[in-house]
Amino acid sequence: MDYRLNLGAWRKIFAVPECVAENHLKIASGTQIKVLLYMLAHPELGHRAELIAENVGVSREDVDDALLYWVNADILSNDGMEYYPSDKPAENTAASVSTSGGKVQPLRESAPLNTPEARALLNSETHFPPKAIASAINGDNAVKCLFGMYEKLAGRPPKHSEQQTLMVLVEEIGLPCEVTMMLVEYCFNIEKATPAYMKAVAMDWCENGITDITSAEERIKLLQSRYTAEKKLQKKFGMTSAFSSKQKQTIAEWTDLGLSEELIGAAYDITLDNTGKLSFSYMDKILRSWLNDGITDPSQAAKPKKPSAGGSGNADAPSYDLDEASRRTANKYKDL
Repeated sequence: MDYRLNLGAWRKIFAVPECVAENHLKIASGTQIKVLLYMLAHPELGHRAELIAENVGVSREDVDDALLYWVNADILSNDGMEYYPSDKPAENTAASVSTSGGKVQPLRESAPLNTPEARALLNSETHFPPKAIASAINGDNAVKCLFGMYEKLAGRPPKHSEQQTLMVLVEEIGLPCEVTMMLVEYCFNIEKATPAYMKAVAMDWCENGITDITSAEERIKLLQSRYTAEKKLQKKFGMTSAFSSKQKQTIAEWTDLGLSEELIGAAYDITLDNTGKLSFSYMDKILRSWLNDGITDPSQAAKPKKPSAGGSGNADAPSYDLDEASRRTANKYKDL
């Protein structure tokens, strides 16, 4: 009797490196796993990014990101023409990372906050090997919580570029994990959770010495008030595009001075009446003049003027009105 083994779906199988399952399932994204599996399953095909993207169901940019991840992980190598198994032992990729008492040591000493070195690191293209990222997550509960929170907020594992950004903040810059978590949550709350924006916020925090929970809470409150003011004023001004950096800085100064959106809106109305266009410099002159005169709210324009000591003056006359402010401002700043 002849015996045969019917492999069925197992007739066509392929090998997956053990280190992929042991070291990368926690940190690699679904797209990165898909791209690697597709390439392992079809080694005979010419792996054009467009072909992989079409068959895996992702964008070409995601394919490039995934391949970079596996090259950095020393799973694949690339000679510029084709990808092939890396000849570097996977276990050696984390040689620069050591643990002590369960705490992962940084790849190099963190740069002190508010220094040129720290700012340079935020602008650099640092690449942490995936093995180093995995070691940081597995060796430090705070880092693990940070990555877990990011995944929860994003609804997916962080992409390779996002992982790099988180590692730069906590490992190279030395921003405490709990403060970094607050930074990340703030960026998600205002729908700007991109690596570039997170680094921009980190730059702001480094320059202002934001290194603990209390100072981070105060900074977030200030940034949130600026962001809210921008959104309200963008609607008031009928703008469909974002404010320029200079305009944002001006709005930030108004917000920090305690000027309300209503008062800024009143200055805007006067600016349109007098100039026929949106002019931040013109509005700034009006608002600072009002601030010097003690006018902090449009409703103050209707308050009666106090009679003078000699009894002269009309008690019913307004102390300040917007029409008069408009005329005064037009004369004072007509040459702007």
